[in-house]
Amino acid sequence: MKKSGLLLMLIASGVALLASCSTISAGSNTSSAPTSSISSSSELRQFTLLELSAYDGDEGGLAYVAVSGIVYDVTNADNWENGWHNDMHLAGTDATAVFATSPHSQALLDTLPIVGTLVA
Repeated sequence: MKKSGLLLMLIASGVALLASCSTISAGSNTSSAPTSSISSSSELRQFTLLELSAYDGDEGGLAYVAVSGIVYDVTNADNWENGWHNDMHLAGTDATAVFATSPHSQALLDTLPIVGTLVA
């Protein structure tokens, strides 16, 4: 009887140890690979021009612009206020043409959060 009780305790301890190890490994990220701040395109929201127009930044609301099919959040970006940038109300629009003639480069866009893609 004592042997079977000891055996049951050892089995229970082993199960508890295995359970705690699997919980630790499942919950921890030991990978040194960098994580991207950009979601995969399947996880990004798709906007039509009509849907994008709702994010015009008016009255302190969210301000999004599309450039080359990517929708960026410019709500808190430098030089943007209530959807306006350099005397142009660009938030809520496809600003691809304006961006192409601006002094900005892709490096600036790379600093902005991507919130989705623009669809036809």
